[in-house]
Amino acid sequence: MWKTSSRWNAAERHVQAAFHRGTEVDLSGTSHPVRASVLAELLAGPVDRGTAPRAALRLRSAEIVGRLDLRHVEVTAPVEISASTFTDVPDLTEARVVNLLLTDCTLPGLRARLLELRGDLALVRCEVAGSVDLCDARVGGTVTLDGSHIVNPIEATGKPAAAPPEPGTALEPGTALAAARMTVTGNLHARKGFTAEGQVWLGGTTIGGSVDLDGARMRHTGGAALSADRLVVAGNLTARYGFVADGGVLLIHAQIGSQLNFNNSDLRGTKSFALHLGGARVGSLWMTFATRPTGGVRLSGLHADSIFDNPQTWPSELELIGCTYRLLLARGPADPHQPSPPAPVTVRQRLDWLRRSPEGYTPQPYEQLAEQYRRGGQDVEARRVLLERQRRRRATLRLPGRLLGYLVDGLVGYGYRAWLAGIWLVAFWALGTVSFLLEPSVPRNPAEAPARNATLQALDLLLPIVNLGHDNAWKPSGWTEYVAALLVVVGWVLTTAVVAGLTRTLNR
Repeated sequence: MWKTSSRWNAAERHVQAAFHRGTEVDLSGTSHPVRASVLAELLAGPVDRGTAPRAALRLRSAEIVGRLDLRHVEVTAPVEISASTFTDVPDLTEARVVNLLLTDCTLPGLRARLLELRGDLALVRCEVAGSVDLCDARVGGTVTLDGSHIVNPIEATGKPAAAPPEPGTALEPGTALAAARMTVTGNLHARKGFTAEGQVWLGGTTIGGSVDLDGARMRHTGGAALSADRLVVAGNLTARYGFVADGGVLLIHAQIGSQLNFNNSDLRGTKSFALHLGGARVGSLWMTFATRPTGGVRLSGLHADSIFDNPQTWPSELELIGCTYRLLLARGPADPHQPSPPAPVTVRQRLDWLRRSPEGYTPQPYEQLAEQYRRGGQDVEARRVLLERQRRRRATLRLPGRLLGYLVDGLVGYGYRAWLAGIWLVAFWALGTVSFLLEPSVPRNPAEAPARNATLQALDLLLPIVNLGHDNAWKPSGWTEYVAALLVVVGWVLTTAVVAGLTRTLNR
């Protein structure tokens, strides 16, 4: 049998007896607090499974005074504490625990760096007035933070609102949840009213299942509300249906195996960005926000199989340099948990979408959009995008290059409107015909010259390769010599442009 210390009060002796039986003890009817050192002694001590096969700490409505110090301790009994208050920050640094469940508790923080959990970690509907530090923790089950409120903001003075951590455990000021480099075999849930006043840091974290942030609210006035660079999620990452980020969402170089979904979310970013997905890889990206994001959206270097967006909530600044995708589909607004209907988007609207880049003109986003149109059999829209690419490029050239660009654009639309050459050819053909009618040409050899035909003579001058027998037979006279020279030059220019445009089309 176990021994009871004479220094323990009645409540603590009750807790000890319940611990070895594995039953819950409810201390709501007692005024005695429970010392954290007593709980640590129970949890750190050896458990005789022969006499206490179901040993577990199941505690309700307790006031736990002092620091629960389980650093470097192996806890072989499950821990379930509910509706209780901690006066000091529990410390589970480098502890090994079966599972840890805190429900409806109030505590000034939680230190659990390098924690190793064989089962689940739950912090459900808890009020935390400080940071939760799970950096480098390893969880064999699921992490659940549903309904909890973690408050550790930066005050107006620039200092953390909570007391500073002990030496060796320092976090960036204003960090509410620090779970950098954490490894979770199952899922990560932070939904159903989860609130973080301060940064949520998931940099380098690996989740074997999915991340569910639906309905969560995160606020960090000092920068990113959610900072998760190099986050790896095997399944989905959803931040939908009332998710609010008052501060940027940072997912640089993140890898999401399936959906990254911001449907009906509200992103209130900083001046620099609301959403940063630079270099990320996702299966599908849903940018069907509830409202237009405050701040820019950066998709530079993003690789996605498909992107869904809502034209009504396109960001005012959108960086697409290096962004690649196979499908780009617009979706209209819908009620929560209802499928989003397709939304019509014209190529003109998509071109405005491309022009939202704060970096100015770059060719790759235009080529990517044109490729998307071609893949869908929309060749007319693809040519329109590529023509706009040339026009945007022209604006970056010096004056001679811009003038030449205007000429090529006006004549053949940079080869993407080859039909313009036909219109110009007809116009100059009519000019030559009228000119040669008003000022007839002189035969070079009257004996061999064919009958005078101003129409065929003008056409023969315009076509640089075809010989109709009138160019060499008739010599323009007077001012029509200049008209003839103009027809020859225009013929070569337009024919070359048409050939170049046809070659570009055939190569595609």
